[in-house]
Amino acid sequence: PEFLYYPIFIAEGAAITTQAKEVAGLEDVVLAGADGILSPAFLEASGESAEGMYLSGPDLSFGNPLYDEFLAKYQETYGMEPTAAFHAHSFDAVYMIFKAIETVAVQDEDGSIHIGRQALRDALYATAGFDGITGSLTCNEYGDCANPKISVSQVQGGAFERIWP
Repeated sequence: PEFLYYPIFIAEGAAITTQAKEVAGLEDVVLAGADGILSPAFLEASGESAEGMYLSGPDLSFGNPLYDEFLAKYQETYGMEPTAAFHAHSFDAVYMIFKAIETVAVQDEDGSIHIGRQALRDALYATAGFDGITGSLTCNEYGDCANPKISVSQVQGGAFERIWP
């Protein structure tokens, strides 16, 4: 093959990346993966074998003050940048679910809380104009709430360098 794309996770991705460089005939194959291996842990596990590899993942160039605030608080709390490529989208998803729960949760006299599955689904799917760190989010009738933008990075000098867009 000329091109090998494997959208998997860190351990398996590192194993395939390392093996691809050792298998006769695959030395010059272009390697590519997705956001599941877009992590410093992947670079550490795959070493020099990842050099030149392409990875697709979320485009995190939001230009959103809320995202900048999130990053500052994250770094203050944990002493480093987020390691998962999907951190911003995960953050927004969790807060959208929290908002939907606040809308539909029912507290009984004894203090127990009930959250109806259909009510939660309906509330989440009705989300419109949610001010998230990835931007303004509105869900459709299928529960798709994102406005995904993808970027492509290449491993250069042992680091992920964004090359598109």
